[in-house]
Amino acid sequence: MPDAEIAEFIRRAGYGEFLPDTVVSFPGRNQNVAGTTTGGADVFAKRIRGTGQVRAGLRRAVRFERLAAEQPLKHLRWPAPLAGDPHRGIHVTRWLKNCHTAAEEVADGAFGPEPARELGCALGELHSMSAPAELLPRESLPLPNHRILSALSVSQYVESSAGLIALWRIIQRDSAMAEAVRRLREDESSAAAVPIHADLRLDQVLVDRGELLLCDWEEFRRGDAARDVGAVVGEFLFRSVVGIADEEFPPADGEADGTPDPARAHEEIMTRGVGRLGAALPTLTAFADGYRSVRTAPDPGLAVRAVAFAGWHLFDRVLAAAAFRSDLSPVHRAAAGVGRTALVTPAAFVAVLGLEAV
Repeated sequence: MPDAEIAEFIRRAGYGEFLPDTVVSFPGRNQNVAGTTTGGADVFAKRIRGTGQVRAGLRRAVRFERLAAEQPLKHLRWPAPLAGDPHRGIHVTRWLKNCHTAAEEVADGAFGPEPARELGCALGELHSMSAPAELLPRESLPLPNHRILSALSVSQYVESSAGLIALWRIIQRDSAMAEAVRRLREDESSAAAVPIHADLRLDQVLVDRGELLLCDWEEFRRGDAARDVGAVVGEFLFRSVVGIADEEFPPADGEADGTPDPARAHEEIMTRGVGRLGAALPTLTAFADGYRSVRTAPDPGLAVRAVAFAGWHLFDRVLAAAAFRSDLSPVHRAAAGVGRTALVTPAAFVAVLGLEAV
């Protein structure tokens, strides 16, 4: 059941009590709960943890809903807002009880060129929205940060898992990667500023009876469109590599205990990852075509910056995974290697990732 404060808020908003046998909780850093109420409403309630972050995040989400409602949009959709209180950190939207995520569709092989093109159109509309600078300021985001690629504070080191320390050991010796991140932040700061989601992942794209809806707008702001475009591409890159973990690696002759040699395993992972990425190329190309069919404003260097952000997205995902591991798996090492390559030489991979139209 939801906590008492959420239940009280839903009741005072006029939707009644949650029906106990309909309540569903969802994992995440915030409290996420949904259910049908005695008033007949299907509601999804999010309670954002923290104090200052609560107010800032919900203000951004509400700001998006208000600005977007004033736009003549054809592709961009989001769950209908019902109620909210930034001071208490509670935000309520309509619960799409039979929906699933784009991440689930990608995993099932069901997210092909058609929905990818629609996602590109939706992002193109978002990045083309008109919003006065005084209502939607340009705000910098903390990551990527080249400084953490060269040194950790004592508290960061103490709080890191063994898997995370193994990753830090690899990347903190890599001056080329640190320079690439520094250069990306410089390019981002000089790029055109447009309305962006700023924290986009495929599990934040809901699919409801064939319609795509983008959720979780707590980081909404004015910024570089390449962050959003790169995040989508980075999701496909990450899944192209990490999905290999579910595949079998038959040992070669002479390998002890049936365990593949680490060097051979890495080579096999990369080979299979290239194959998976090749299979995803039509989907990525459709995404880019959809994006440019809607957003026609020039944005020099967008594709190159998007590839670099895609590379950072892989590192961000590997960092999150390593935080809960006692080691760094071969698959995550491969993902980190792909991310590094995209960060350091992004221009070389624009065509490989289907972003020529961008």
